Amino acid sequence: MRLNALRGATRRCKSTRAARLPSVAPARLPMAPAAQQAAAEASVGTVYGTPETKLDVSEFRNVDGQRLEDGRYAAFKEEAMASGAVKAANVFTDPVRTFAYGTDASFYRLIPKMVLKVETEAEIRALLPLAKKHGTPVTFRAAGTSLSGQAVTDSILLKLSHTGKNWRRHAIGDDGKVITVEPGLIGGEVNRLLGAYAKRNDCDTTYRLGPDPASIDSCMIGGIVNNNSSGMCCGVAQNTYHTLKDLRVVFADATVLDTSDPESRRAFRYDSPFGKKLCEGVSALAREVQADAELTALINRKFSIKCTTGYAINALVDVSPDEPVEMIKKLMVGSEGTFGFVSRATYNTVEEHPFKASTFILYPSFHEAGTATAALKRGGSCAAIEVFDRAALHEAEKDAKMVDLVPGLAGCNKPCAGLLVECRGSTTDELEANMAGALATLEASGVPVVGPDRDHCAKPESLAMFPFRRETSEAQVFWDMRKGLIPMVGAQRTRGTSMLIEDVACEVDKLADMSVDLIDMFERHGYADASVFGHAMEGNMHLVFSQGFRNADDVDQFAKMMQEMCEIVAIKYQGSLKGEHGTGRNVSAFVEMEWGSKAYALMWRLKALFDPDFLLNPGVLLNHDPHVHKKNLKPSPLAHDLVDACIECGFCESNCPSRDAALTPRQRITTWREINRLARLDLEMKLDADDKARLAAMRKEYEYVGLDMCAADGMCQEKCPVKINTGELVKTIREEKLRTASPLANKAAMAVVDNFKYFDKVVPPVLNLVSFAHSIVGTAVVEPIAKGVHAVGGSMIPLWNPYLPAGAKALPELPPKPEVTETVKPGAFASKVVYMPSCVTRVMGPAPSDPEQASVPERFLSLMEKAGVEVIYPDEVREQCCGIMYHSRGCVDASDASMAKLEAKLLEASDQGKIPIVCDTSPCLKHVKDHVRDPLLKFALYEPVEFVATFLRDKLDFEKKKQSVAIHVPCSSKKMKLEAQFDALVRKCADDVHSSGVPCCGMAGDRGLRLPELTGAALQHLDLPADVTDAYSTSRTCECSLSNQSDVHFRSVLHLLDDCAKPRAKAGSAAK
Repeated sequence: MRLNALRGATRRCKSTRAARLPSVAPARLPMAPAAQQAAAEASVGTVYGTPETKLDVSEFRNVDGQRLEDGRYAAFKEEAMASGAVKAANVFTDPVRTFAYGTDASFYRLIPKMVLKVETEAEIRALLPLAKKHGTPVTFRAAGTSLSGQAVTDSILLKLSHTGKNWRRHAIGDDGKVITVEPGLIGGEVNRLLGAYAKRNDCDTTYRLGPDPASIDSCMIGGIVNNNSSGMCCGVAQNTYHTLKDLRVVFADATVLDTSDPESRRAFRYDSPFGKKLCEGVSALAREVQADAELTALINRKFSIKCTTGYAINALVDVSPDEPVEMIKKLMVGSEGTFGFVSRATYNTVEEHPFKASTFILYPSFHEAGTATAALKRGGSCAAIEVFDRAALHEAEKDAKMVDLVPGLAGCNKPCAGLLVECRGSTTDELEANMAGALATLEASGVPVVGPDRDHCAKPESLAMFPFRRETSEAQVFWDMRKGLIPMVGAQRTRGTSMLIEDVACEVDKLADMSVDLIDMFERHGYADASVFGHAMEGNMHLVFSQGFRNADDVDQFAKMMQEMCEIVAIKYQGSLKGEHGTGRNVSAFVEMEWGSKAYALMWRLKALFDPDFLLNPGVLLNHDPHVHKKNLKPSPLAHDLVDACIECGFCESNCPSRDAALTPRQRITTWREINRLARLDLEMKLDADDKARLAAMRKEYEYVGLDMCAADGMCQEKCPVKINTGELVKTIREEKLRTASPLANKAAMAVVDNFKYFDKVVPPVLNLVSFAHSIVGTAVVEPIAKGVHAVGGSMIPLWNPYLPAGAKALPELPPKPEVTETVKPGAFASKVVYMPSCVTRVMGPAPSDPEQASVPERFLSLMEKAGVEVIYPDEVREQCCGIMYHSRGCVDASDASMAKLEAKLLEASDQGKIPIVCDTSPCLKHVKDHVRDPLLKFALYEPVEFVATFLRDKLDFEKKKQSVAIHVPCSSKKMKLEAQFDALVRKCADDVHSSGVPCCGMAGDRGLRLPELTGAALQHLDLPADVTDAYSTSRTCECSLSNQSDVHFRSVLHLLDDCAKPRAKAGSAAK
């Protein structure tokens, strides 16, 4: 595939704690390059809760906290922009975006001097020589879901995520067995691309990536490669190191190596001065290692289990010294951006078994769970085994579906532990054989399980209480819980503390004892909330706990715990301090403890070969500072009850419509935390002049990127494991701002509510006037005028586009009541519906260029007539509004008043909620459901698709009259879990149905018209097939933005349903 082919507990009676071990301090590698070797003087980092300690730095040193701006950064920025190495618009030095973009999922905080959004490999190649020229270290960043501090810097951050369509091309080959991807694609996206390819090409086998981290729907390929991420099922054999086919790399001097291209391999090895020296260097190191039997044995043993501590020096053992390019390719894996920039990767994919089943088994303690795991591992019938300790089970208890599926889960005793076991097969027979094998192994092991009465069940037959679940909907409950476990546990921490996660591994037979020692360690060090869970089948445990960094005692507590943890894992159990999360800054001070001085020195020699100037992510993975792990610790200051549980994991970001244009939910939260932290210190008169200026600048910039550019659609909540809705925070800030700074705005909104009867009379004529002007003078005249008016009015005046609607027709009169021929049983659907046309559909008609000119209410009435359903309008229907337009702006009083008026009318029309109510606009319907006070009314409310699917199944038949259509399920419908229902109903009307693939269009009422850059960013990935001529949704404003972006008319799905529906013939009529 060429580049141009790329497309766009101990045992209950005994403690097994480790005796306190002495500190391990073998001789260190002599201080090497001067730029890297400044040992830090301070022993602890920032103490949060007080103003930040500012080091007295008089000259630049390439050490965290001491990279002084002595003119080099200004010179780099000036030359980078003047030379065209990067677009000026993609260079950020303001205090909001450097802070926000500099945030990752770890518990470390460094604020970059500048952030550059890089869009192409050519930009990387142009920037790296400039970094060398000016002595400015750079750090590469993809999704920023890393947990060990490897993606933060106080120098220059080169950010490739959220740069539009850049870094997102792919090419699939060999029937899906191979895929080439760029680093900006999300891992889950890649798997969906492979799945769609298999379906589109009728492939017998579907393939997926080998690595399957819990963050796969958030982390990007760049991070997966550079951290050698693994996950729940891939183990060691299917991680990136073992499934990587080829890489394209930009090295420190801008030399490019493409291992898929024979000529590139040859030129790099023999012609390139950098490449030749690197190849000779790694070959020499490989010969040295392979001649050292003791070191070779150590490397083989270490990498027989999960290990991402230090570099992948197994490449020096696995590859012949005569193949240096192959060795370099493997050394790049897990190098955390310290060796070069990965611009492309080709994976050998693995089979996605179509048949799976999972079970969740409870054991009396972690030790029994570990013993069962070791037995299952030896049995070889399982694809994945995950262990939950009691703290993790406590989170599972909160999920009603988990409680239903796992007998005895609710209220199980403290030592209790759980195993999530999955078996797979290419065929049902293979799956059945694997399940039988797993159960036989567990029965033979004699390990007791825990029953519903929470007593130990000594009989093997008790395993029958925990059957394998073959239904995807049931098994997915287990895996959704596991994938969200880290953020869920972290969200339970004491507010104002940070969530910390350690990631350790050992041989599976040692897992139970090591885990028990770690649990005991946490208890002794005062971490009562610590949780131990993870990939039991691979001996890989995640240790999650909360830690305050409010004073020196907090930091000292953390440092002592870290020291003992490293001694337990690395020395007592000869395990890995990092199994899959990368070394980062977190354990870089302990690499030598785990590996010993010889292997540690070898790693420093590799670093010097790849990055002789130590400018690529310095301080990460290897660091001479023995205290680096307890410096620059990230605070978690209180900001608002709505978001204080956030651990800044970044899972939310891929759903955010403003992610490419402004801030993401994670970035909004972390910046708001910082603003609040500074504001509190300012009130206490603890800020100096520089920080006062920084606070003022952050507040000002946050108005636009944090508040104005937020669609407040709540789609971030759908990806957040702890269900934080950043949109609610934004709306709350807007409300508070209006109440204090703009009280007149609330009064004006209330005036609109009180006089809403004029809304239907005023808006349609205005829209018709604009449409008429357009029809007379044309787009060429109207468009520049509209842009000028919009520019003058700023974000207050909407920007016209050719797909804006004309005024809607008057609301049609209701047809005569249909003749009632059947007796309706009590409680059954009485063939009546209350229709509440939203104010949007009452005033906004089709675009003048749309060949379909019927109104949405006309289509709804026509569909109901075919179904024989009587339609009822609420009283004063033309004066009603749900209030969402006020609520999104922060005018909550006006929203509540409008909602109260509507609720009264709906209760009256629906006979107190006994008759179903349909609102034709999904966002309005969702808002009403969320804000009505009467519980019966809440259950009477339906969105059009939901109503048709629920009540009209036996009244209508649908014909497939369309060949290829597109649908966009609004974010409100997604939040109501109607996506599958929407798709299924439309498939009754069309041969091919294509989803927009866009989580949210960014329209947010009229916000997308006032801030067109918001919808532009949200919809830039909308790519409909050429044969799509009709498209459907259930939100008129969303349809406007979708039409404008795609040049395909989006309209209400009621148009399609009415076109394709016909009354279902009665049984008697059919017989005749």
